[in-house]
Amino acid sequence: MKQSKGFSSLEFIITLFFLSLIIIALGIFLRTSDLTIRKYISKKEDIKAIDIILNLVFEEIKKDTTPSVDSLLDPVWKLNDTEIDGYKISIQALSGLIGLNFINKNLLTKTNLKDVFNSPEAVDSVIEVITQEGPINSYEKISEYISEENFNKYFTLYEYANFNIADENVLRNFANTLSMSYFGDELISRRKLNQTHGNLLQNETELNLLCGIYYDDLYPFINLNPVMNINFINEDCLKTLLGFKDFKLSNISQKVNNIISLRENSEITEENICAILGITKSDKLYYYLGCKTWMWQINISGKKVSCNVILARAPEDDTQGHPKFYLIEKNWK
Repeated sequence: MKQSKGFSSLEFIITLFFLSLIIIALGIFLRTSDLTIRKYISKKEDIKAIDIILNLVFEEIKKDTTPSVDSLLDPVWKLNDTEIDGYKISIQALSGLIGLNFINKNLLTKTNLKDVFNSPEAVDSVIEVITQEGPINSYEKISEYISEENFNKYFTLYEYANFNIADENVLRNFANTLSMSYFGDELISRRKLNQTHGNLLQNETELNLLCGIYYDDLYPFINLNPVMNINFINEDCLKTLLGFKDFKLSNISQKVNNIISLRENSEITEENICAILGITKSDKLYYYLGCKTWMWQINISGKKVSCNVILARAPEDDTQGHPKFYLIEKNWK
């Protein structure tokens, strides 16, 4: 009987030991689960708050009373570099940057822009990547050729392609992809024929006629709107662009100073651009520099969650003459 009692006591102790382990494990599991649930609830609340702020930014963009011109005087810019309930707001007019995908590659190789890349060979490598792959959508694809700081200062990958000025090889490949045919080859041939005679397309009706049955495949990704907003382009880029020898401008410094001075206190309009630069719709430079922002980047950052949004303005307004916007990218971190 004593042996039996001893055995029972040992069995009881072992049972208690394992029961204790189970209780400890259960406690750890419950604490971990509680933390996980709290993090989930906190993240969900952050996402909801960020979405509310994003909608506020969108509404401010739409409040612009001069939709034919976008500038720092517009209502939305009062929100830039501010905080709402601890969430930081950053807004950028991407159309103030050079669209790297479709830019005339001579602007990269024969102007000061070549110096922002890691080396002369790096410029050629970037051109090769874009020519072979078509428009790229990630800085990582060219990160070995240009620093992130320089890329963000001068370039964007979010852009429309302007038929009159887009790089020939990239435009051809892009049009082939959009049309799911070889119409891109024909499109470039027609553009060359037009420009040989000194003609640039000046309205969407002309582009529609030239593209025929493929117009709906290409538009709005390929259109005739000036690609950059002169109200936001940085001074270095402006000097480089106006100094490009193909544009044959004189008194570059004076023109740059006039633009910088004018936009400090007012919005530069299409009429202002033509008057200052002495250009018309018959000049290629006209299609580089406009006064509308086509691509916006909005970033809302909290302590645990952030959201980066790319907003695109449609090339055409709605039936009442109001701008239309499309959310083309929304990434959470």
